[in-house]
Amino acid sequence: MKNTLIYTFSLLAAIVVLFACEKQTTPEPIRIQRPDLQSPFPRDDAYYARLRAYKLTDHKLAFGWYGSWTAIGASEQSRLRSAPDSMDIISMWSQWHSLSREQIEDKAFVQQIKGTKVVFCISAKDMPDEFKVDGEITEEGIVAYAKAWGKDSMDKYQYDGMDIDFETAIDHQGPMNTNPANFKKFAEELSKYIGPKSGTGRLFLIDGNVDSNWLPDNIAELCDYAVSQAYNCSGPGNLRSRTASAGGMGWRPEQMIFTENFESLWQSGGANYSYNGETIPSLLGMAHFAAEETAAGFGSYHMEYEYGNAEMPYKYIREAIQIANPAPQGDYTKNLLSLNEAGEEKYSITMYPSGLGETLQTTMTAEVASVTDADADISLVVDNGLVTTYNDYNYTEYRTLDPALVAFSGPLHFAAGTRVTAEPVTITIADFSKVEDGEYLVPLRADFPKGSGFSANTSKEVRYLMISKSTGINNVTLAGEQIVGITVLELPDGTLEGDVSHSVSAEFSNTAPAATEMALIIDPSLVAAYNEKNGTDYTAIAASDVAVSGKLLVEKGANASSSVKVSMADLAKLTALKSMIAMRVDLSGQTDYQPVNENSIVKYILVTRSKNNVESGAAYVDGRVIEDRTGWIYSIEGQDTGAIGGFDNGQMFDGNQRQMGWYSSIGGKRWAQIDMTKPQTIVGWRMGMVLGSVSYQTYKLYDIQTSLDGSDWTDQSVRGEAVAIGSPDGDDWQYVKFLTPVECRYVRMTYENTPGSAGNGFIGSCEWNAIAPNN
Repeated sequence: MKNTLIYTFSLLAAIVVLFACEKQTTPEPIRIQRPDLQSPFPRDDAYYARLRAYKLTDHKLAFGWYGSWTAIGASEQSRLRSAPDSMDIISMWSQWHSLSREQIEDKAFVQQIKGTKVVFCISAKDMPDEFKVDGEITEEGIVAYAKAWGKDSMDKYQYDGMDIDFETAIDHQGPMNTNPANFKKFAEELSKYIGPKSGTGRLFLIDGNVDSNWLPDNIAELCDYAVSQAYNCSGPGNLRSRTASAGGMGWRPEQMIFTENFESLWQSGGANYSYNGETIPSLLGMAHFAAEETAAGFGSYHMEYEYGNAEMPYKYIREAIQIANPAPQGDYTKNLLSLNEAGEEKYSITMYPSGLGETLQTTMTAEVASVTDADADISLVVDNGLVTTYNDYNYTEYRTLDPALVAFSGPLHFAAGTRVTAEPVTITIADFSKVEDGEYLVPLRADFPKGSGFSANTSKEVRYLMISKSTGINNVTLAGEQIVGITVLELPDGTLEGDVSHSVSAEFSNTAPAATEMALIIDPSLVAAYNEKNGTDYTAIAASDVAVSGKLLVEKGANASSSVKVSMADLAKLTALKSMIAMRVDLSGQTDYQPVNENSIVKYILVTRSKNNVESGAAYVDGRVIEDRTGWIYSIEGQDTGAIGGFDNGQMFDGNQRQMGWYSSIGGKRWAQIDMTKPQTIVGWRMGMVLGSVSYQTYKLYDIQTSLDGSDWTDQSVRGEAVAIGSPDGDDWQYVKFLTPVECRYVRMTYENTPGSAGNGFIGSCEWNAIAPNN
């Protein structure tokens, strides 16, 4: 905090200069600003009763430190009563004891008539000498100090609490605030007389460095509020940072009051504060922060300086109060009612051809400026007369809605002795089927009976429901890929192995207006249409050979259906190499649904037969190695993965199984392809491990295929086939054996570098030899 000596001496100096320059002065009347007498409405007993009732409500607090308080002289600046009526807490930053009769009367008026809490501010630096023992602070002295000031002086001068200035700057350090044990004891003793734990209703505030680790643990639970000196604040980020920092010391956001320095910044209302892209005075920014976030309130240091504002006494403090706690506007001879949900709200309503659609339902609450003397009921009405006024002012073309379509669950009910509605009123517009498509405005207001003693707070008088009504249709799409591929294996004995099944669900552009079931139809005719369009010759699978587990069920309000399972149990019916199951959603009778396009509700399952012509884990292939490997080509996807010792892929056919080789240590898959330059009949092949070491063996090969022309490939295995090592002679080759001989020119296989598929983290090989039948 700063003292006022400089200001006082400057004022005296100015007076001396004035008298030194003027030999003769002419007396002039002094213009005294008296907001209480110059108010546009009478400050009578009813006004002050409402004011005191307001102070008891849950609202954002207006706080200020007040200096130079004498309660005498021509200027009202020296009197607490000059402060805005809606001030909640004033902390005396001047002599708070040994009060004059004028000060006692001034303070009593502010407390008893205006309902403002007046507390006095003391420093946390030291303890008065009268409580020390031989100049030292003792526990007994702290106990006596806390009782003398926290209770005895409080009772004597009738203050509403205490504000302790806790600062850590070098000139504010002393044996109380630098010793957490001393301050903790002092705070604990004070909490018997002030603060939330005392039960007295008297306030306990700490201001200054409220985030200092010099403060003892759990201090926040003893106090009502923490007042942060957020001087020269530039924006809400600063206040959020202060809130977070204070939170580290246990202060809750709803305990925080942020203040600006009006000793130096009163003329501008504070520093430049960035708010929603604009620059405003920081005190107003703090009020916005309190209103929009969780802070308890806002305030200023040396608030009395702003009494001298040329436009209006306390101009910025008044504006801040209105930002955080807007005052009702209207006939103050009556109890002003505010609709808490007043303002504009937009709704989009979709109705469907079947007549089903959305219902608009919302609630309304209200509060009055003063507690009610007796139970009161105030009806809500639709006032279509306001629509023309709204359109003229806003250049809009909203239509009116028939008030008969709007239902209220009851009136706004206020129980005697309360200010808020006992329970919300539910507002329902259910039948939009009678409403044409368009933009509608529904103005809702309270209807005050004559002689009720109530009137509208004109700033929160009307709630506008802005309704856009349209007729909709729900577009349907089957989820996932349109074509799903499934492969079944043909075993050596001719039987088929595999799972021909797929889960199918639908998605919708809007939520369902009612629970709906849709059939999924197996339609073989779609296969013929597909073949004709795409030049394919897939064999259609009959509907009788396919099972559908149920219907697609859409719950009300959902935008996706449940899943159904499409399956084929008898694989023997798959006689063709490539067969297709075609299905579509049956939308007949579903007036609220339509396909996005002809393909959005159609799905295909392409079933491919694949031979399993590889013996998994074969340790030897009986046959003869083809010796003439002239011109053979070995290619690898991902050639850049590496080659050991300058290995060339042409070395893959030189017969050396213990040389360097190619490898890949990268995750994922790599395929290798062999071109034998002309068709050969083979029963398998053997391959050499890099360096001939079992540390680099390949454990599994995937997707083994053969081809005569390099374009039309035949699956020999689509599974991961185990690759063994050795032969009866222990030759350390790895073998792949076909169950039946294969005529081909090309062989392709996939290496997968995953645990269980590759040795020592590598995929690779150093030799590849095709094996032909012995005959």
